[in-house]
Amino acid sequence: MESRETGLCGRLKLKKYVRSYAMILALASIWIIFQAVTQGTFLSIRNISNLFRQMSVVGVLAIGMTVCLIAGNFDLSVGSVTGFLGAVAAWSISGLSQSPMAAVLLAVVIGCLIGCWNGFWIAYAGVPAFIATLGSSLIFKGGLYIVTQGTTIPVRDPFFLTLGQKYLPPALGYLLAGGTLIAFVFFDVRHQSSLSRVLGEQVSYFKRFGRYAGYLLVGAAFVVVMNSYEGIPIAVFVLLLLAGALTFVLAKTRFGRKVYAVGGNPRAARMSGINNAAVCMTTFIIMGGLAGMAGVLQTARLAAATPGAAMGMELDAVASSVIGGVSLAGGSGKVINSVIGALVMASLTNGMSLLNVNSDVQYIVKGLILIVAVWFDVRMRRAQNG
Repeated sequence: MESRETGLCGRLKLKKYVRSYAMILALASIWIIFQAVTQGTFLSIRNISNLFRQMSVVGVLAIGMTVCLIAGNFDLSVGSVTGFLGAVAAWSISGLSQSPMAAVLLAVVIGCLIGCWNGFWIAYAGVPAFIATLGSSLIFKGGLYIVTQGTTIPVRDPFFLTLGQKYLPPALGYLLAGGTLIAFVFFDVRHQSSLSRVLGEQVSYFKRFGRYAGYLLVGAAFVVVMNSYEGIPIAVFVLLLLAGALTFVLAKTRFGRKVYAVGGNPRAARMSGINNAAVCMTTFIIMGGLAGMAGVLQTARLAAATPGAAMGMELDAVASSVIGGVSLAGGSGKVINSVIGALVMASLTNGMSLLNVNSDVQYIVKGLILIVAVWFDVRMRRAQNG
């Protein structure tokens, strides 16, 4: 009996390990395949830098979608909202002669208000998230055409374009990487000390050192590769900053614990005194604000707002989150894994573009990837529950 329980625990740990690292294996496989078929172009320093810059917009949407999915909801309007808010930012600069900071703030604030709109219908009016956000998608798709009048709105403000097109100085990149590692080690040591006092759990120093060394190698390799071209793209820095902030919120705050509780078991969360509606509303406000930031980064990268901007990005955001291991049933997932999932989706798009694959075929491939990712999520949940 004891050996059977031991074997069961071992299988569950193995399945959890596979679930956590399958995306890493998928990303490595995609890079190796595209490196071979593009004859070395895909993993060139310049293309890697462009790849990370391209994935920043979807990455920002993916971390917001992660919060919604963990809470047991999703948002199908983020593509249209991102395009709409990017056009609002462009219009405020080109049409109203506003400062770039005012344009960014305007986009984020309106995004939060749109999140309130979606959150009200879902949390308080009882409209299913699918219907509420699908309706919002149509509304703001129309709003995008109204703002742009069906034409492109160019943006020439140098400071605004810096957000999407410029890079951090190399020395600053190393400094930020070092500071991030020090902060991570500090908080991890505090967390492990708390576990040791409360639960009596103690992680060996060898495992700790191995984990820290792994993060150091990954961070150092990332900074070295980015600095080999022109530096860390500012858009990527914004993405990592937002991802770090949301990771802290979900892992270290009461609100984060409430999000996991509501997504994992809404009834139990309600009986324990959690205001499920308020948590739901807050997650959609976060999603709306991040959609505003994504719209700014998209417009700054293209130096213009277009009527077709960001269309379909909601599917990329959902796919990135699911590939990153976020459960569609709610209650589980990590922000950093969704960022890696966004990198997987961006790698597919970038690699197929290098091969001159038609956009219609790219949509087919992305659709298949989404179906497989959801199937994998369902299988893993059944295995863990069964």
